[in-house]
Amino acid sequence: MGAVDVPQREKKQKKGGGGLKRPKHRIGIRIDMTPMVDIAFLLLIFYMVTTVFSMPQSMEINLPPKDPIEIPQPVAKSKLLEIMVDSDGNIFWLHTPAGAPDMEKPEYIDYSKFRQLIIQKNQEVAKLVIVLRIDPEARYEMMVNIIDDLQVVERLFKQADPSWSMRFSLQDMTEWEVQLMDQAKQAMGGIPKQVAAEEGGGS
Repeated sequence: MGAVDVPQREKKQKKGGGGLKRPKHRIGIRIDMTPMVDIAFLLLIFYMVTTVFSMPQSMEINLPPKDPIEIPQPVAKSKLLEIMVDSDGNIFWLHTPAGAPDMEKPEYIDYSKFRQLIIQKNQEVAKLVIVLRIDPEARYEMMVNIIDDLQVVERLFKQADPSWSMRFSLQDMTEWEVQLMDQAKQAMGGIPKQVAAEEGGGS
């Protein structure tokens, strides 16, 4: 609310010379800020109560216990799918089906076809186990994208079978896998240029 102070009129006084001079009347205005402060605090409380804060998003990874009891679990070679990622983010896969000769070199696959490969191999092999080996120099984003794709495939298979689960393991990249990828690159004459250009532009 506002208030106006109206000064009282003073009596006219005669001055020597017979002239009259009217004094100036100044009007004082006072504004009460209390209602505005109340409204500001009410709005602040309203937004604090009604605002929904975004929760931090993170990727769930089941870690092994601190002191695991190592019990060897034999897995047939035909049920192993090895995924290898080199320092440049190129993906190679290695899988030997039952009754087939061993693959001597891993096969290159573009990332855009990686999810379809996982779906196909899980359809062909029951209880497939994926061994994921990523070069320490590779971008962390590549590991996150690959694990996200595995979780997407898991949700797809769970729609048909709720008890189905993706089985994969993160393993260290050894010099043997690095040599295998180098041999595969030499055999194919290097990574395709269009794929290398896309990866270079996205980095």
